[in-house]
Amino acid sequence: MRKMKYWMIAAVMMVSVASFGQDSTYLSNEYAKAMAVYNQAQLYNDIEVQKAALYDMLVLDPGDSSVMRTLSEYYYNNRRYTSSALVAMDLLKKYPGNMVATEIAALSYEQLRIYDKAIEYYQEMWLKLDDNNILYQIAYLQYSIKRYEEANTNIGILESKLKDDAMITLTKQDGATQEVKFKAALKNLSGLMALDQGKKEDAKARFNEALALSPDFEAAKMGLEEANK
Repeated sequence: MRKMKYWMIAAVMMVSVASFGQDSTYLSNEYAKAMAVYNQAQLYNDIEVQKAALYDMLVLDPGDSSVMRTLSEYYYNNRRYTSSALVAMDLLKKYPGNMVATEIAALSYEQLRIYDKAIEYYQEMWLKLDDNNILYQIAYLQYSIKRYEEANTNIGILESKLKDDAMITLTKQDGATQEVKFKAALKNLSGLMALDQGKKEDAKARFNEALALSPDFEAAKMGLEEANK
């Protein structure tokens, strides 16, 4: 399961009694009680009680962004991707441009294989962060839904920006990770697109270029084997 990569999402929330307005002693006391339950359940690693406490806090203060962020993280980390996407979308309605919610939406839609929606949110992240890893993810998803021209454009952008020694961490077939040259990853992605379009000789050339840069690159080896069939 992919963890949050671009932002550190804190599980600790701050109580703001003032946010309840005047004459709200009951609400603030109930919120504090729910917070105490949440903290105790977190101490005992009781995730169901944590979730119930989060909902109590959210009902008491619907605008509490920290509670919504924590709830969306809870759903994502427990593979409840539809729920994490819905909470993230609600958070973005209340707080447009919130980067944590944008990331959760992107990751959730990717896990749901709704790649066009995932791309939209990754693009929002990249425009604000200018992170090469995000742009690579966009290009890979574009390849996955056969938007080859857009993927090639983004590969070109990355190739013009990257230093020769830039590295990227990718997931291997068995779920382990492997660090390879970033430019090798781009060559491999170009090879995958060529292979997908039946251009086997072009694909072989790209996979060989990837392996020249990172000889142990598992994905490029597998791609070359497929192109040689």
